[in-house]
Amino acid sequence: MTREEFCSRLGIGSATLQLWTSEGWLLLDDTGSSSASLSEIDLARGQLIRHLGDEFGVNAEGIGIILDLLDQVHGLRSVLREVLQSSAARAER
Repeated sequence: MTREEFCSRLGIGSATLQLWTSEGWLLLDDTGSSSASLSEIDLARGQLIRHLGDEFGVNAEGIGIILDLLDQVHGLRSVLREVLQSSAARAER
């Protein structure tokens, strides 16, 4: 989806999207272009950012910390999955 569609679906302005990208909360493949493609995963992350700030009152620093921790957990789950697959492959030999 385009930046405009993304902002419309989340109910945010382009300045908010720019803030989120400058904070590193969202990574866009084409910075500066209005035609940058955002995915449904980006949208879900945007919804999380909105919920953290709007519904839970988490400040910007807290949002950054929470997103960093979630990213670490996701990375660890990927590594664990690889270890388990490797272990299972060895057990089959």
